[in-house]
Amino acid sequence: MAVYLEIATKLRDEIRDHYTPGDLLPPEKQLAERFSVNRHTLRRAVDELVQDGLVKRFQGLGNQVIQSPIDYALHHQSCFTFNLSKQGLTTNTEVTQCVEQELPQELLKRIKQPAGTHAVVISTCRYIDEQPTTLIRHHLFGVDIETMQAYHTGSLHQYLKEHYQFDASRGTTRLRARMPTFEECQKLGIGRGIPVMEIHSLYYLNASGDLMEYSISISRSDIFEYSLEP
Repeated sequence: MAVYLEIATKLRDEIRDHYTPGDLLPPEKQLAERFSVNRHTLRRAVDELVQDGLVKRFQGLGNQVIQSPIDYALHHQSCFTFNLSKQGLTTNTEVTQCVEQELPQELLKRIKQPAGTHAVVISTCRYIDEQPTTLIRHHLFGVDIETMQAYHTGSLHQYLKEHYQFDASRGTTRLRARMPTFEECQKLGIGRGIPVMEIHSLYYLNASGDLMEYSISISRSDIFEYSLEP
């Protein structure tokens, strides 16, 4: 067996026995010295771990142990709690803000709503197995602030269904990858070298076609893998 494959096998066993997702491997220079090989050979060994999906390279951060990505399907019925509960994952929601405000003109143009439109804006942090994974800013229409201030956890769409009989489907969705802000790093518990996925979603009421929600979610790219479904 080639030397780099032997090193990869040794590191693979150590990762499974002693590391948890988010941990960093020792610097490559230190590992090369440990295994008495040059940096090129050590890098080939790490390449094997990357291909196995055990490790991801982040510029300025190093080689980080990652977990198998969670498959997040984007389709007309998808929402955070619904998607993840189907996979048997334990989720939790923390509401960090709930206010009623007039939305900026630029935002209203983007979602094709008239000037002066108000919305109840709820900011949440979503957790999977007590780990923060997603920040969501919900812009809700046709609701009152008093009722929404009583929402504290669980599925927001289920809460809307129970209190307003809202039944909605996802409309247009836009995605982009970007680097996180300092504040997002603090809230999600990640380094500046780990990208986030920003998703803009529109939800429309099935009965009337009216806009129910415009949401902006910021999720850790090292946790989710997205699939687009009709």
